[in-house]
Amino acid sequence: MTTNSVYDIVLVYPKTGIDLGATISTPHSVLAIAAPLLKKGYRVQLIDQRIDPDWRASLQAAVTTLPICVGISCMTGTQIHFAMEAAAVVRATTSSVPIIWGGPHPSLLPEQTLESEFVDAICIGEGEETFLEMVEAFQNHRSLSSVRGVAYMDGGKAVVTPPRPLMEMEDLLPVPWELIEVEKYIHPDFWMKGASRSLDIGQTSRGCPFLCGFCASATLRQRKWRPMSVEKSLETILEPVRRFGLNGIWIRDDEFYINPDRVAAISEGILSSGHKFRWYTSGSRADIFNRSSDDQIRLLKRSGADSLKFGAESGSDRILELMNKGIKCEDTLKANEKAKRCGIIPVYALMAGFPTETFAEIDMTIDLFVRLKKENPAAQFEAISPYTAFPGTPLYSLAIEHGLTPPTDLEGWIDWVYDEYDFQGRKLPWFNAAERKMIGNIAYMSILSNSIGNAVGGIGNKKLRSLLKMAITPVSMFERFKLKRKWYGFAPELDFARFAREKIFYRGDKSIG
Repeated sequence: MTTNSVYDIVLVYPKTGIDLGATISTPHSVLAIAAPLLKKGYRVQLIDQRIDPDWRASLQAAVTTLPICVGISCMTGTQIHFAMEAAAVVRATTSSVPIIWGGPHPSLLPEQTLESEFVDAICIGEGEETFLEMVEAFQNHRSLSSVRGVAYMDGGKAVVTPPRPLMEMEDLLPVPWELIEVEKYIHPDFWMKGASRSLDIGQTSRGCPFLCGFCASATLRQRKWRPMSVEKSLETILEPVRRFGLNGIWIRDDEFYINPDRVAAISEGILSSGHKFRWYTSGSRADIFNRSSDDQIRLLKRSGADSLKFGAESGSDRILELMNKGIKCEDTLKANEKAKRCGIIPVYALMAGFPTETFAEIDMTIDLFVRLKKENPAAQFEAISPYTAFPGTPLYSLAIEHGLTPPTDLEGWIDWVYDEYDFQGRKLPWFNAAERKMIGNIAYMSILSNSIGNAVGGIGNKKLRSLLKMAITPVSMFERFKLKRKWYGFAPELDFARFAREKIFYRGDKSIG
């Protein structure tokens, strides 16, 4: 929406490619850097392209008044496209407002990102302190050279300053909910049945001590797990529950379930608060879950955590070892049985298409998908996602050894998140064209078999939700039948799914400038 107000800082959160219902989560990356700015007295406007259909007009109006700078956060993939679109609007409106990029992708490839005409400087890693110092430098016409954790051009050469130490979690400021229309981020939840008012409330810890080969967390967070205190965690959880009348929350920690005693204390705190709501978290490992007692798990259940996400990743122990996951398939099967016994709904993530992986091993992952559901009918799945080699991940060099040629400029990363037929073999060159299409088919089949129903369940409009559920139920049954039998070699019906994703969700307006 357009505005006539004058702001000091404008922050942009780009579209992600699938922005439907409960997939539109709170834009915490930009809210986090906004909090210190607000504390210092700066006027901040946040533009979320996913919920503002007139975001171009909003952005143009905001930069016409010449703010100190514009900040844009993005991940590798589709968000880069829409980040470039936002930067193009700024450039077309004024040439005097600096454009600062942040988020995982610019943080991992700062020099290459700086080569884009749409980038003036980069905030690397955690941006709460760094971005504030950048704003103050721009405001006072000072060089960025004294700011730690930034990248900028100086005389045609990229300059990257020394890294900034990771933040203390107790120093994090509360989420500045006043910057967004919170109701637009409250949805019926994917996984928690009956949670009609569910919200992504943010993190109670950051980082992960593990070294999974497909994940950049180790690079970005230095393999350090930093939890908030139990008291601060409870404040982070309970404040939005009270404030917005929530009956469901998502805690987006990379690894929530590292310290079972801390989890138990948080669960006890939720119970003693008197608030009734359901909750779940992204970060759970099967091996740590298995070491917890049934009493600890049932305490979780009583506090409202009836869903936990697990990275099962593969049905092949060799591939699990290749990715340095630190678990075996048996650990996931034990966690599945334990979750069933304790009344927890496990939500699994699986992957396929790693360098050196065979289709016999991919079939083992499909078998695991089927077995987990058979042994625990309550089990849910995100997808069997095609492996994507991201910069900064431990397996990235192995992918390059097997023929991966990374993009040479920022725009080349726009379609890097593999979710459709890789015609040119840019992302999975170790497979031939037919094999790449089969891996894409497996991904779509797994989504249509299970998670598409949960996605539709996250749509707030009851009539539309009911109609879509009626439409997708037979499709889900058909694709589940085919996937179970590994009939993924011939699936012409999935071409329509690819077409729909491309035209409806994936890019939208493809023009830049």
